[in-house]
Amino acid sequence: MIIPVINVIATIFTPFFQGGTLNPGVVRGVILALFCIWFILTRAKFNFITNSTYIFLVYLFLLCLFSESFITSFYIYNKVFVASLLLPLSLFFVSSEKRFTYFIRSCLISLFLLELNFIISNILGIGFATYQDESILFGESGVNITKYMVIFIMILPFYLKYEQIKTYRVLGIILLIIGLIIVILGMKRSAILAISAGFILYALFTPYKSRMIRIIPFAAVLVVLSGPYYIPIIIKRFESREQKVSMTYEQLQDNEDEGRLLEVQYTMNQTFDDSFERIFIGYNLFMKKPFSGHMRMLHIDYMNMLGGAGLIGLSIFIFIYYKIWSVAKKIKKRLYYSTFQREIYATIVALIGVQIFMSIGGTMQGLDLRGTILLILGALLGLSLQNLKKEVQTHE
Repeated sequence: MIIPVINVIATIFTPFFQGGTLNPGVVRGVILALFCIWFILTRAKFNFITNSTYIFLVYLFLLCLFSESFITSFYIYNKVFVASLLLPLSLFFVSSEKRFTYFIRSCLISLFLLELNFIISNILGIGFATYQDESILFGESGVNITKYMVIFIMILPFYLKYEQIKTYRVLGIILLIIGLIIVILGMKRSAILAISAGFILYALFTPYKSRMIRIIPFAAVLVVLSGPYYIPIIIKRFESREQKVSMTYEQLQDNEDEGRLLEVQYTMNQTFDDSFERIFIGYNLFMKKPFSGHMRMLHIDYMNMLGGAGLIGLSIFIFIYYKIWSVAKKIKKRLYYSTFQREIYATIVALIGVQIFMSIGGTMQGLDLRGTILLILGALLGLSLQNLKKEVQTHE
């Protein structure tokens, strides 16, 4: 129930420690890895939802054995291992509505801590400037923390309908507004694209479309009234971001950050111009690959899988999310009369949409982003299965 909070605390405080030292991130990784191993040995069961996850992890482990540097590949594999297992973990442990309530409130606390970290960082001047703009600080974790916030923001519309305590709902609304402003201030493209795609998908599938339409005028008034406090900052940061981003092909090749835009082209060329084994199995999982005369780590999840695990690994990686969507859709059809279940489905689709865009920026190197999304998806599926079980028992 408290894994979201543990992850957030590790994310906030790890950058305060020097690399290679014992830090909250290492402690968190060891604790969760041991917990996952205990789960596999004592609790894990193969089922139609988790089978693909276990196959994926076994396949990647075998590829680590054939890597030129087993230690390098296995180090990142351990993060993928923990993040991937958070799906079956939450599916198993969030086995009642009471546990789901504890879990989603834990997510609310996590978002509160992230926003509090942003506020304190700006009051105390902690962190560093981004895009040559010193007006806003995002703590020692940097602007990438906005991508983490997007995940928790994305479940707030569902939380506001699920939560029974009015005080918590009011807190949720406040955190939603503050979170959206922080994400926009961050000017992180992957975060803005992810949250935009998530809300569009949510709006398409939620059964509360009329309620959303009624909220728009109030939201517009709030934006207009509060705009003078943050819009000038947004404009300034946009201009700084525009000056920082390189756009020519030659600049993209030389710029480590923007160079990932060429990653698809390089990886596709290297993969499909190589041997049959490398096309389907890949090589040197999670290790740097040669790009234009230098070695470069693959950032995009899809290219990371294609280049390191081949078409087989990429297919299983995508199939995990397809299976989650497929099961959620079947439950929604079975409980077609349930507005609540359709709302769960809308949230699941929105989170998968967020993952699709997050994967462009990269989520395989850590367990915060992908792990949190899978953790929440597992909890939502667990709640859905409980609803389906009640339906079956009612008609028996």
